[in-house]
Amino acid sequence: MKGLRKWQWGTLPVYNGFVHQERVRGWQLIMFMIDNGWSTRGATCCISGLTEQLRLHSETYYSATPYTLNHSVHMALHKRFNEPCHWRRIVDRYAVSGEEWFAKLSLVPVDLAGALRAQYGPEIVNIFDRAPVPDGVIIPRHQIYNQEQV
Repeated sequence: MKGLRKWQWGTLPVYNGFVHQERVRGWQLIMFMIDNGWSTRGATCCISGLTEQLRLHSETYYSATPYTLNHSVHMALHKRFNEPCHWRRIVDRYAVSGEEWFAKLSLVPVDLAGALRAQYGPEIVNIFDRAPVPDGVIIPRHQIYNQEQV
């Protein structure tokens, strides 16, 4: 079994109310699942259908189910607060019903993390406590990211 990946980059900005540490731990869990064969990366961008330069994107870092996005779509999604016209063009091009998850994204920052903590309690932040791993798998908790590792 492969262990948890170590974060080797700079500090991530807050996204949807999720702070750097939460975002890194979400990334660690997703990559742990993929690295051990319990989850797979998507082969196409779930918005555009493109197959090159694929990245994983999370709207909630309390979940181990990311979206697969083409790099340019991913960057436009994250820049939508400052460059909403570019994001709207993507939504207009690829949304069919307007009910797609990406078509419903706010053009102003939201605190989804705070809403989830209020709804489910503070223990929701402990994503490794409810990680969807096979029975008998022991998560290497000593490898879970903490701020001192930066």
